[in-house]
Amino acid sequence: MRKIYIIFLIVLTTSNCFAQWSQTNNGIANLSLGATLLGYSDSHLFSGAAGKMYKTNDNGNNWSEIQPPVTGNIPECGYNFSNKYFAGLNASTDCIFYSEDNGTSWKSVSGGPTTTVVRGFIGLSENIFAYTSSKGVYKSTDGGLNWSAANAGLTNLNVIYMTTLNSKIYAGTIGGGVFISTDTGVNWTQSNSGIASSDLNTTFIWQLGTKLYYVDQGGGSYVSVNDGNSWTSWVKPAMYGLSPVEISRHKGNLYVKSRHYAAGLKDSVYMTGNEGVNWKNITDNLPLNLNWSRITEFNGNVFVAFNMMSPNLGIYRKSLTTSISYNTKPELIKIYPNPFVDKITFNNTGNQRIIKISIRDIQGKTILTESNLNENFLYSGDIKNGVYFAEIMLENKQKIHQKLIKVSEY
Repeated sequence: MRKIYIIFLIVLTTSNCFAQWSQTNNGIANLSLGATLLGYSDSHLFSGAAGKMYKTNDNGNNWSEIQPPVTGNIPECGYNFSNKYFAGLNASTDCIFYSEDNGTSWKSVSGGPTTTVVRGFIGLSENIFAYTSSKGVYKSTDGGLNWSAANAGLTNLNVIYMTTLNSKIYAGTIGGGVFISTDTGVNWTQSNSGIASSDLNTTFIWQLGTKLYYVDQGGGSYVSVNDGNSWTSWVKPAMYGLSPVEISRHKGNLYVKSRHYAAGLKDSVYMTGNEGVNWKNITDNLPLNLNWSRITEFNGNVFVAFNMMSPNLGIYRKSLTTSISYNTKPELIKIYPNPFVDKITFNNTGNQRIIKISIRDIQGKTILTESNLNENFLYSGDIKNGVYFAEIMLENKQKIHQKLIKVSEY
C-alpha cells in the first residue's frame, strides 16, 4: 500500500470553503463617489458613501442610512471596544465619538484630539489608542470615555499605522519611522536600527506570527525578529506585488491587498488564517483594479469596498463560512499522537471501516486521496509543513472532517 503523508489534529474545526464575491449595496443611495467600510460593532457593520453613513445587521443584504456623529462628515474609521462603537473623524472640533446603540445616537469623548485626522484605533489589554495625522497618539484607560495625549518620546506626530506584539505597541510614522512603547503608551522610543534613513515614511507596520514587518512608502521593506529592536531588509514575496496597499487583521485572519502592474496580473487580495504558514488568494471574481479598497471581516464574511477611483462598484462580500457538515460524533475515529511529526495512529472505535481519505490544502485543492485502507497508521514525509483538511469516508458513507497539521518536530 502506498503510504500517506499527513497529520491529523483531533479537534474538529471549520474549514474555509470560499464562495465567489457578490455585490451587497441594497439601500445605499449613491455610489458615484465609491464607498468605504467603517468597522463594526457586535451586531452591525458600518459603511459610508457619497456623504452618507449606513449600517447593516444582515451581513450587507440591506443597508439603512444613519446620521453620522457630525452632519455631513463621514468618519474616517471605526472600531469596536468595550461595548461601544468608536468613530474617528477628520474634524475641526471633536475627532472621536462613540455610540452605544449602533449609530442611533452619538456622544463625544472627553479629552480627545481636535483639528486632526483620526486614522485608526487599536486596543491593547484594557486600553484603547487612536492614532492621528498631526496629534500623535491618544489613549483611554476607561473604555473610551476619557482620553489624553500619549506622546512622551514620540517625536513625530504623523502616525499612519499601529500594531501590537508581545504586549508592546508600535507606531509607524511618516518621516520618523518606527516608535515602540513597552508601557502601554506612557513612553515611546524610536527604533529604526537597520532601516535606511531614506525609508522612514511608513506605509504599514504589522505583526505576523512572532515577526514584525515594515514597508516604506518608497518601497523599502524590512523585518524584525526581536520585537522591533532591530530590522533587516526583507525581500517581499511575489504575492505582495510592488507593495501592499492594505494590511488588515481581524482576530486570527490577516488580509493583504497587493498592487500589481505587470501585464496579465491584477490587483489581488490574500489571506492567512495561520500566521503566514499558508496564504490563499481570494481575489477570484473581483473587478480588475481594487483601488485602495478597504477590507473588513464581519460575522463569517469578508467585505471589500471600492473607493471613488472605481465608482458604482460599492461593497462586495465573500463568505468564509464552511459549507461542510461536520460529524457530531468525533469519537468514532480517535487519532494520536497530536501534534505529529512522521507517523499517526488512528483507532476506529465504530463498526464502520474507513474506505477513503481525501486531503485538501488550505486553498481547497485536493492533494492526496487514499482508498480502502488496510493499516491503522499513516506516515508523513513529502507534504510540506502546514495546515490541511481531511475528509474521512466510512463504509456507511458517513463523512468525518478534521483539520490537519504537519510539523517538523515537537
